Amino acid sequence: MLLLRLLAQYPVRCGKRYIRRLGSVPFQDDLDPLEDEAFGLEDFKHYEPTEQTRKQLKNIETAVSASDSVQEHVQPSGHRDLEAISKIRSPLAVVSKLSNPFLNLAIEDYIYNNMPFKNTQDKKATFNRLMFYVNSPCVVIGKNQNPWKEVNLPLLTSLRIPLVRRKSGGGTVVHDNGNVNFSFMTSKHQFDRFTFANVVVDSVNADKDSSAVKLKVNERGDIVTDVDSLKVSGSAYKVSKGKSYHHGTMLLNSRLDILGQLLHRDEEKLGVVDAMNSISSVKSKVANIGLSNETFIEIVTKGFGNMVTRDEELLENPKGPAESKKEVSEEEPSEIDSFNEMFNLSDFAQSSSTPVSTLSIPTFVIDSNVTLPQSIIDEAESLKKWGWIYGNTPKFAHTLTNEKFKFSIKFNVDKNAVIEGFELAFPEDDTGILSKEKIQSSFEYLDQVIQQGKDQAVGERLKYTGSGVAGFIINDMISDWIGESIDGTS
Repeated sequence: MLLLRLLAQYPVRCGKRYIRRLGSVPFQDDLDPLEDEAFGLEDFKHYEPTEQTRKQLKNIETAVSASDSVQEHVQPSGHRDLEAISKIRSPLAVVSKLSNPFLNLAIEDYIYNNMPFKNTQDKKATFNRLMFYVNSPCVVIGKNQNPWKEVNLPLLTSLRIPLVRRKSGGGTVVHDNGNVNFSFMTSKHQFDRFTFANVVVDSVNADKDSSAVKLKVNERGDIVTDVDSLKVSGSAYKVSKGKSYHHGTMLLNSRLDILGQLLHRDEEKLGVVDAMNSISSVKSKVANIGLSNETFIEIVTKGFGNMVTRDEELLENPKGPAESKKEVSEEEPSEIDSFNEMFNLSDFAQSSSTPVSTLSIPTFVIDSNVTLPQSIIDEAESLKKWGWIYGNTPKFAHTLTNEKFKFSIKFNVDKNAVIEGFELAFPEDDTGILSKEKIQSSFEYLDQVIQQGKDQAVGERLKYTGSGVAGFIINDMISDWIGESIDGTS
């Protein structure tokens, strides 16, 4: 078959644990020495792995060396290969070893858009996809959220951590090397907030080789710890074009202290944001579950295979799995079986101890050897643009108060994150170190620029950035304060 000849070129792994180097420290390369002491990050920056961790690293590197030598002889996959495999009409798992958050979101979107529609006359239950990726440190907001309200932007700027806006809803999450992102893709009519959450929970709870925290799914569809109901996964959903996906984070060994600081805003310092048209995050206490990234990917992929097998056996033979097995033995080998046989993966296609068999899901690994289609590169570049990350914010108001100068300023920010205007307010007792007149005169140039911009195209109007606004305020002390309060630039 043409499909199988194409698949022969792919670096594929199935049913084994994915090895990556351990001991890397989230945010380590992003820390600003000037801010270490202020934010209590000094010890974190100079973290050193324990002796036990070093031994584990050495053992893992030795164990993986043989696998690496084999991969050196695998022909790099081209973009046509990725395009072809994303369209196969059978369940598929994808593991991205890339760490760029913009690329990973673009790849996720590409796989979703290329996933075949289910033919209602096809006996197969689904052409479901499951994707995993681990991003370098970043903060990810939902499609309809306000970054000035959800994130400590000055701290983000100081640590040089990128802000990312995804194309699905939901709340704000922090990604680092101790967090694995998963994305379950299926048809629109099979969309359910609970289905894959239960697969994840059952997979983790059934893993006998780990000491992971036991989990459950609450009434909102969130994955939480069984005893204390601490949240371990943030989820978001998308339904479009007859398809749907549930993607989420899984806190395995994340730096929860850093996570908390990045999402904490001190309104006395950073101001009050009235984001009347935006979706606010639901604040929850969180916890790590303690699994390694590789173990989580392996056991959830196995759970995905079990789910697909159960669905297909029930559709093909409602009488029960025993009859289903009898029918399968009389048929031609399935596409999955042929796939496994071609790559000598049959040993990994283990049967469950339960009456329902376990399907060995083929897994496509995306690494630096895979040439990505230009559409993925273009999408990643689009996700990086200021107009998407910040400009997609619905209109809002941001009020800053300065106790030293005894005044407050309210910025009215229109759609596309351009400044519509501002209002100054002073207390009745003018006791600040600058007079009311001096303060007002400091903003005259800014007001002129804003008013002139109203006759210009959106792209030419003044954007709501700290450095952009501060540059038109003539008093240096006030200028620095406003720039720092908006986003940490001035």
